[in-house]
Amino acid sequence: MTLREADAATVLPLLAPVARYDTTGGVDSLERMAVNGRAFVIEQDGEPVCAYLLERHGREAFVTAAAGAAGVCLTDLLAQLIEAQAVGLDSIAFQTRRRGLIRKAIAKGYRVAGHVKNGTIMRKELQ
Repeated sequence: MTLREADAATVLPLLAPVARYDTTGGVDSLERMAVNGRAFVIEQDGEPVCAYLLERHGREAFVTAAAGAAGVCLTDLLAQLIEAQAVGLDSIAFQTRRRGLIRKAIAKGYRVAGHVKNGTIMRKELQ
């Protein structure tokens, strides 16, 4: 698998499934997140299997959106990649409405950092 930074036009089709789990209450859009953050694509055998968006919030890397192809364990894959990208920062965080993702994230060292109207904020402190 290879990781590369990509532009919004490349990642938006890959991130389309994220829309059904919108945590912004319609206030924000994937298009805006892709423009304001850094976009990444993970490819396997030259084909995209995952995309995600990162924004830096002070000393924290915040995942604003992520989606993967069927059969790709996004939690495992992103745990390694984003931690490597966040070297030197204090934490990694994301917001989700998906209970299964919360359970998987806890198993990867994340904790529930708060509850908001449209989801749960998960955070992992980095060494």
